Amino acid sequence: MKGFSLVLLFCLPALNLAAQETRGQILGRVVDQSSAVVVGVTVQAINTATNVRTTAVTNESGDYVLPFLVPGTYNVTVEMAGFKKFIQEGIGVQVNDKATLNVTLEVGQTTESVRVVSDAPLVDTSSASMGQVVDHRRILELPLKDGNPIMLSSLAPGVLNLTTGGWTRPFDVGSPSSIAINGTRTGNNEFTMDGAPNIQRGSVAYVPPPGVVEEFKIQTATFDASYGFTPGAAINVSLKGGTNLLHGQAYHFLQNPKLNANKFFSNKAGLPKAVIRQNRWGASASGPIYVPKLYNGRDRSFWMYGYEGIHDADPRGTLTTSVPTAAQKNGDLSGLLALGSQYQIYDPATIRSEAGGRFRRDPLAGNIIPASRINPTARKLADLWDPPNQPGTRDGRDNWTTPGPESDKYFNHVFRIDHNLGEKH
Repeated sequence: MKGFSLVLLFCLPALNLAAQETRGQILGRVVDQSSAVVVGVTVQAINTATNVRTTAVTNESGDYVLPFLVPGTYNVTVEMAGFKKFIQEGIGVQVNDKATLNVTLEVGQTTESVRVVSDAPLVDTSSASMGQVVDHRRILELPLKDGNPIMLSSLAPGVLNLTTGGWTRPFDVGSPSSIAINGTRTGNNEFTMDGAPNIQRGSVAYVPPPGVVEEFKIQTATFDASYGFTPGAAINVSLKGGTNLLHGQAYHFLQNPKLNANKFFSNKAGLPKAVIRQNRWGASASGPIYVPKLYNGRDRSFWMYGYEGIHDADPRGTLTTSVPTAAQKNGDLSGLLALGSQYQIYDPATIRSEAGGRFRRDPLAGNIIPASRINPTARKLADLWDPPNQPGTRDGRDNWTTPGPESDKYFNHVFRIDHNLGEKH
């Protein structure tokens, strides 16, 4: 099997076209030492990695909201004439986080300041949602089965992976998707990436390379109207964005029978060790967009690129499956009528209502789809199927076979650009 994935993300903080928000918020209330609310206070959050600033002003209730914060570490400053400047450093904002920071200002000069250093992320007290964040350190340092970061979802309480082994490579989406959360059935969970839907037929659609995942959140209780695709939980992946510093990594995973010991029970039974070979390699890099003498994107424009390749061979012997015949590729399914009327094909363009609230469609003559009704793109895709190389069964199944070993070649590319339009956007 050969596979290729390419994902391009262009993120403008002012534009949020997805219903599920991965960026976080810092919100709270500002009061004085008598617990009276203070109106018109300037509150600013500064991302320590990019120096991108987000500013808000307290309203008549003394409340403020700093929205659309990319996951990371922030310093928050609170300023108002007649009060000492308040500075809180090292506030960790995680994916889809709503961190509450209430501030008490002290009377004094703005040249004076009160500085607080955070030792832990602030508690989210503004939402009823419950969940667990798997951060980039766990993704980087914990063992990943076949390099799939989604497999770490089992670290969250109430999450049970129901797979019984087998491959969990990025294109084996069934295994990481087979999770039951708080008793919900598999296939009922929602997967998103940077807020965009990332789901196909109940499974995760795209698995990014582990080196470009900043963190992901398993939201086990989603009391939020923005999550409405499925009755289960939500798994929200946030990709890394660039910063003012260049960052990068490279890795290579090699599995070769010459380097492996045999399993204990295989040795006991006199069986040879499995001859499975896998090569998985990748790299990622990020930083500011910089073009000498033309553009310096520090504090404004950032890029990130990740790549992963997989080559493997599995000696599972002969594979037998079914492929369409040349006649079927051209819309001629007349041969199926000899097997019974249940193979009759009906024309969807002829559907009409009848008395009693029922509907009827006309059968296609001879079970042949007219050439004018076949989509040109579908015809080209059908030509990618190999022709049958076996007689197959009477109904045409099991008409194609290939000897082992099975091999896979897969290439995964992801590219992201972030641009800060300004403090108001």
